[in-house]
Amino acid sequence: MMSIKGKGFILKLMTIKDAQGYLECHKDKEAKKNFMSVPKNLKEARAEIKEGLTGEKLLWAIKVDDKFAGFIHLKLNKNPKHKHSATIGYGIHPEFRGRGLATGATKLVTKYGLNNLGLVRIDGWCRTFNKASARVMEKAGYKLEGILRKNKFKDGKYLDDMIWAKVK
Repeated sequence: MMSIKGKGFILKLMTIKDAQGYLECHKDKEAKKNFMSVPKNLKEARAEIKEGLTGEKLLWAIKVDDKFAGFIHLKLNKNPKHKHSATIGYGIHPEFRGRGLATGATKLVTKYGLNNLGLVRIDGWCRTFNKASARVMEKAGYKLEGILRKNKFKDGKYLDDMIWAKVK
């Protein structure tokens, strides 16, 4: 699968050429709060993309008028007892936020995973303070399964995570 056309955007399998946009999605203040770690430079962004091209993760660039607007990925579960499941993740470039791109891309990738990859469960995680991401999950048809209290420790603080899932 090379690309998926959405309303006002297209999903294309990510390449190393997308590293600058990928880096920019992670670097601004709002995005940094939501990720445990972010690439610090272009070299690290390229390394993350290369890792994402190994087959364990399907990594797409979200393109609007051929400009990098964000990314979305499905991390496939390699455990034989859990091969039916994957985790979805995404990030939107600051210039393209608030346009519904994350929701549209999440709907398309979820449909692809459930219909073409034999998945029966896709989950997505977000911080409890990330209302925009929670809304993406909800609008894409995911159900809130629970809150993992004090699930992560970052910058001297415990963080709570919401776990969302869509099942076939």
